[in-house]
Parts: sequence; structure tokens; C-alpha cells
Amino acid sequence: MTETARKSKAPLLLIFLTVFIDLVGFGLVIPILPTYAQELKASDSLIGLLIASYSVMQFIFTPFWGRLSDRIGRRPVLLISLTASFAGYLIWGFSQSIIWLFVSRIVAGFGNANIAVAQAYISDVTTEENRAKGMGLVGAAFGLGFVLGPALGLAALALTHDLKTVGLVAAAFSLLDLILTAAFLPEPENRGDFARDRFGLSPEFIVKTLTDSKLKISFLIFFVSTFAFANMEATLVLLTMKQFHWGPSQNSWMFLYIGFWIILVQGGLIRRLTKKNAEKRLISVGSLLTAIGLALVPLTGNATMLYVALGIMSIGTSINNPCNQSLISKLADHQYVGGVLGLGQSLSTLGRILGPLAGCYLFEKVGYQSPYIAGAACMLVSMVLSFMLPGLPAASAKVEEAAPAA
Repeated sequence: MTETARKSKAPLLLIFLTVFIDLVGFGLVIPILPTYAQELKASDSLIGLLIASYSVMQFIFTPFWGRLSDRIGRRPVLLISLTASFAGYLIWGFSQSIIWLFVSRIVAGFGNANIAVAQAYISDVTTEENRAKGMGLVGAAFGLGFVLGPALGLAALALTHDLKTVGLVAAAFSLLDLILTAAFLPEPENRGDFARDRFGLSPEFIVKTLTDSKLKISFLIFFVSTFAFANMEATLVLLTMKQFHWGPSQNSWMFLYIGFWIILVQGGLIRRLTKKNAEKRLISVGSLLTAIGLALVPLTGNATMLYVALGIMSIGTSINNPCNQSLISKLADHQYVGGVLGLGQSLSTLGRILGPLAGCYLFEKVGYQSPYIAGAACMLVSMVLSFMLPGLPAASAKVEEAAPAA
């Protein structure tokens, strides 16, 4: 191991912890949020707005944190954002009304919009050769946080039987993250212009990229897929409360199960699949599996069948999304990859805003099956669109063919 690699290892682990703890907090509250909001007399549509408020803040402030970290440094911005995350979860722990629950999610979303800073830090402390591996830590942290968050929520509920406690546990994790970052995370020696590359996008660049014949279908699939998943994610607890009379504990187990499939597929299976299959084909398969799973969810008459449907959906989503992101990165011109991926992330966040709003409105006004029918229809559109995806440039195709033999 080189001296440079040794120096970057500890900061990378701390950045991994930052993203991981952010997602632990997210995973802690998602299974509990609809139940807690209903206890505070929120309607189904208002719950959709509550869930979307978190993503709205991320949509607005992810570029802001990235640009600010280019100017004043990664470390101070991470400390500010982690303080905001801590405050947001602390407010949850003392909420007595739906208004304060909104304040909690808005403040937490403001703080947890620091993913771009974490990615910028990785870009600063890694070489081109090991940057992909470093960025892969972010994906691993997402998956682990999404799995362990519900598990910790279960433990907190078992000990206290109080939904407020979940917010205090998430606040404790954010405080621990803040302390570790303040004590041990150094500022990178060489800070790049990550945010300018990824978020300093002119209107001309945005329009040109969104209408690029090589990229526009991938972007549309990215948005539609995120919309469908967020639609499901926001209404699933409402569905299980209605159909099976489940409480927070059963719903936390359910999200833990979804996270298990995400870890299993994205943690290893996806690499094997991409060695033998082109991304285009996998996007089609992933979209179809997701559509089947979503369509089955509201038709299940018992918990076993619900888990089967959620397993199919989770496997499909875990195949579809990373393959589409990989394809976007290969189709984009090399010098604009950062900006293209940043634009894709913005579209994904927009899907996470509109999905809960549409899903909870449909659930309340049309019927409990409608969000899943709509989501399944979206994923069938995604599958049809995948047949129109362009092929990879010749150079990329040759690299792909050579990769398994290497």
C-alpha cells in the first residue's frame, strides 16, 4: 500500500461513516413517520407532503452545500450540515404537533443534503485509479444505513414504546457523527472544483444534456423509476396499516427486509450480472421485475405474499437503478460526466419529491391500490423506454468485452 493510499484510508472511512449515519437516521424514521403523523392528526395527503418536504430541501441545498464546500472547505461544511441534521432529529424527539414534525423534516433535509460534499471529499483524496472504489463506499453506506436504520428503530421501540424516541436515537447518531468528524476528519490537502463540475450548470448545458439523443431516454428512465419507488415508499406503511393493521414494529421489519434485498443485489450480485449482460438488457429486466412487484403489492392477502411481492420489487429496483446510472456515465462525454451525473441526481430527487405527493394523494382520494397501479404503469413505461436506449460507443463496448478476461 502506498503512502498516499494510507493517508486517504482513514478519511474515506470517516466519510463512509458520515453517509452511513445519515442513512441510519433516514432508515430509522421512514417506517415510523406515517404512523407518527397520523397520531398527530395528519391526513394521507399531508403525510405525502411531509415526506416530500425532506427531499425538497435536499433538491435545493445539495448544490448549495457542494458549492460552499468548494469555497470554504469540505470539513467546515460537513460540520455545519451535521449540526443541522442533529437539530432536525432532536426536534422530532420533542415534537408535539404536525407543524413541528414538518420543521423536523425540513431541518433534517437541509442537513442531510451533504452527500455532494462527501462525494467531493472522496474525489479530493483519491486518485483516478481508486476513485470508483471510493465512490462505491457511498453506495455501500446507503445500503447499510437503510438496513440498520429500521433495525435500530425496532430496538428503540422495543425498549420505550414511544415513537418520539426514534428521533432522539437518530439525533444521538448525528451527534456522534459530528463529534467524530470534528475530532478526526482533516481538510483535504488539494481541494478540487467538484461542485462547479457537477452543479455549476448553465441553462444551455441543462437543455442540451436533457435533449441529447444519447442521454434523454436514460434520464427519463431515471426519473420515472425514482418516482415509482418513492410513490411506493411513501404509501407502503399506510397500506399495511389499512390491510394488516400493522404497527411501527412490523413496518420496521418490512423496511429491513427491503434493505436486505438492496444490499444483496447491489453488494455483489449486480457485478456478476453486468459481466455477462449489457446494461440495456438489465434495465429492461429490472424495470419489468419492479413493475410486477408493485402490481402485486396491493393484491396480497397475507404477509407472506406481501413479502414475496416486495422481494421481487426490491430485486428489480436494485438492478435497474445502478445499471442506468452506469449507462449514463458511459454515454456522457468524458469531460462532462460530473455535470451529467449531477443533473441525473437532480432528476432523481425531483422524483422523490413528486412520488410521495402523487402516491399519498392517490391513496387518499382514489383508493389504496391506485399508487401501486400507477407505479407499475410507470415501470412498464421504463421497460418500453429501455428498448430505445442507444448502444455504447465502440470504445466503451471494447473495454466491456475485455473486462471479464482481465
